[in-house]
Amino acid sequence: MSSNMQVKRICQFCQQEFMARTTVTKYCTHKCNSRAHKAKARQAKLQASHLEMVKVKESRKVDLSSQEVLNVAQAAQLLETTKKAVYKMIASGRLFAAKLSPRRIRILRCDVDALFISDTPLSDLRPFITEREFNIKDGYHMAEIQEKFGISEKALYSLIKRHHIPKYPDGWYVYVPKQAIDKLLTKIEDKDEGNDQKKTITAWQVIDLSRFLATHYQPRYR
Repeated sequence: MSSNMQVKRICQFCQQEFMARTTVTKYCTHKCNSRAHKAKARQAKLQASHLEMVKVKESRKVDLSSQEVLNVAQAAQLLETTKKAVYKMIASGRLFAAKLSPRRIRILRCDVDALFISDTPLSDLRPFITEREFNIKDGYHMAEIQEKFGISEKALYSLIKRHHIPKYPDGWYVYVPKQAIDKLLTKIEDKDEGNDQKKTITAWQVIDLSRFLATHYQPRYR
């Protein structure tokens, strides 16, 4: 039974406006109808594949609640961390492990549980950490350091990170203590033997700033 009714509709596939003869028409042409059907079938296949992958992953998980001997991957799963972190704990001595072969390490469950048992109670040190007030007049911003010492931005940030120099953001700029930078980057006059003219070069002193920074600037607690 044909209908003379004309209704404006939006195609659910191409999102174009068209004139339909019924109020329930979804697609403007047979081509859009076919493409929408194929897209739905493709999406259903992808969803089924994803559910299958999740099911396989869940089946591979081992119940560690009653397991007394663990490998590194299982210890990382139990601690909810990475294998790299477990290897670091083993290397530092925090976690005891038995090396059965060059590529086989085993860890006792009781040693993992011992990480959370401490003879001394934990204390909150935050009230004892005081942050020293910093005046931006006593600091350089990054562009000023690059211009004064002739150092690139990448090298500057690398040095600041390597020597744990504190940074103080203020508006658009980030400041670092002048004393720390002057102690790290110094101007040295180098005189050529065959030339009386002096040329100034920038030398990066390989020094330990930990004692200097500890006495002058307290690190921020995060």
